[in-house]
Amino acid sequence: MATATHTQFGSRTRLTVTGSVTSYAAGTRLAIETTGASSLVQVLRIKLKRTAGTAASFTPRVFSTSGGSSGTVAQQFAGSSTVIADLFDVVCSGVVFDTDAAGKLYLEFGPVAGSDNAFDYEVVLEVL
Repeated sequence: MATATHTQFGSRTRLTVTGSVTSYAAGTRLAIETTGASSLVQVLRIKLKRTAGTAASFTPRVFSTSGGSSGTVAQQFAGSSTVIADLFDVVCSGVVFDTDAAGKLYLEFGPVAGSDNAFDYEVVLEVL
């Protein structure tokens, strides 16, 4: 289950979302809610660690819509392929976009195999 903390900086709200997921396959996405309405967000940092499962690597992505596909305008961020023993820890630059109408963005962990993958995650973003 995700835990979200927020801090207000003037008109901006910084959200830090942390948690763990299990039974994730390629293409499975975690919906991250921001305000409940369409919002302009900036993703600041993404940390992921695969903790169990059969995938040998993973390639994380962030989408502005639940049905977005890789290589389309709905894909807002694409990480590099990361082997399972490594921590994916990226400070993002220029990842600014509008969420969907419900104020959600979608994190795809991107394991390359299996449907039994588990991840720990932390995502830091600002609602602008």
